[in-house]
Amino acid sequence: MVSSKIERAKYGPGVLEVILGALLSLILGAVLAVCYLILQPVQIGKTPDKEQPTSPVIYVKGGQDEDRSKQWLRKKQLFTENSSVEVNEDELNAWITAGTTPVPPKPADVKKPEQPADDKKSDPKAKDKKPEPPPTPPPPAGPTETLQFGSPNFHIENGVLQIGREGELNIDMVGLKLPFVIQASGRFTKTPEGFVFVPDQFYIGCCPLHKLPGVAGFVVDRLLANEKLPDDVSAALKKLADVAVEGDTLKLTMP
Repeated sequence: MVSSKIERAKYGPGVLEVILGALLSLILGAVLAVCYLILQPVQIGKTPDKEQPTSPVIYVKGGQDEDRSKQWLRKKQLFTENSSVEVNEDELNAWITAGTTPVPPKPADVKKPEQPADDKKSDPKAKDKKPEPPPTPPPPAGPTETLQFGSPNFHIENGVLQIGREGELNIDMVGLKLPFVIQASGRFTKTPEGFVFVPDQFYIGCCPLHKLPGVAGFVVDRLLANEKLPDDVSAALKKLADVAVEGDTLKLTMP
């Protein structure tokens, strides 16, 4: 034990220690670089902003035009009845956001008017009445979720489908809130389990995860797995004969 310490003092760290130190430094540097790119702001829109410096990554949000999405409910009915349909991005966004209206606030409690002082004096039982206890204060608000996501957004252009979500990273301990964007662009591929979305490009913030083999598909699968679909829609998706993105429409073909 003593001799090893003496040798280390004479000759410095061994080869294995140097290799491990270099690997740990590379891993730490890679993690810090990924975190930095994820939290970089993303430009939202088709054209660069002349006043602000442009971001290396642009996020184009899909349309939500009411005139172009009027037929989404009828197309959903046809689709769940095993009919082929073609939908645009406005109909997809109306479909995904349907039924997410906020819950109306509870009506405020109406306090009964206090009995006038003269009535209390005239009421012989008023002296025997115990004073009402003060109202119980509402419980403190719970901690904010660390990661919060908005509704998915679909954009179709030139035969490519983009699925995006805007989120926010909340760190209550330091009062830090950082917005970020997740977006994946790709196509559909048929597998034994059905059609799956395969991303050709996948960004979290400005970090291009599609350049890391296998990472983009894994993360997209986990994100899509958390989305709960209605039973009738889920059953119809399993019967699809073909899924294709052509121009600015998504074609869902039934057998």
